[in-house]
Amino acid sequence: MRSPQDLVQMIIGDYLQPGDLAIDASVKAGDITRFLAARVGDEGHVIGFSAEKDEIDSAATSLFLSGLNARVEFIHRDFSAIPMYLNPTEPVGIIMAQTDADTDFEALTNTMRTALLALKKNGLLVVISYQPAALIELKDLASQLPADSYDAQIYQSLQSQETTLIMQRL
Repeated sequence: MRSPQDLVQMIIGDYLQPGDLAIDASVKAGDITRFLAARVGDEGHVIGFSAEKDEIDSAATSLFLSGLNARVEFIHRDFSAIPMYLNPTEPVGIIMAQTDADTDFEALTNTMRTALLALKKNGLLVVISYQPAALIELKDLASQLPADSYDAQIYQSLQSQETTLIMQRL
């Protein structure tokens, strides 16, 4: 069976279009950055955020080797800087975030509350976590969104506890 992240990548293929703007809120190993860069095409753009310079350097090297580096702009700041890079004239196709034990979930929820407004029609906000209990604030946010404007789903592996929360602007 596929992991929640694998399922999400299949879903993303239906919504992220060539030419879209995508945001990787937490570069980590760069696998999601690379995945997004491959999907947005030559006309698209990915913005990747990380407070860790070594994560950016590693991801940039990988993107260069795969020929995708021109599609990605790295910001050496954590995800809380995302609102400063949102442009109302360029709606976002997808925002993805991977969390870990060091993630400030209150700050993540506040950032994503603002970022949701920047999504294009059918745009997605995706949060991947291995601490399902830590997603409580984000799940509360999702449950309070107007049903005529947003949809929200959760995918979870009961063995690994990998949980993926997806919010979609309708």
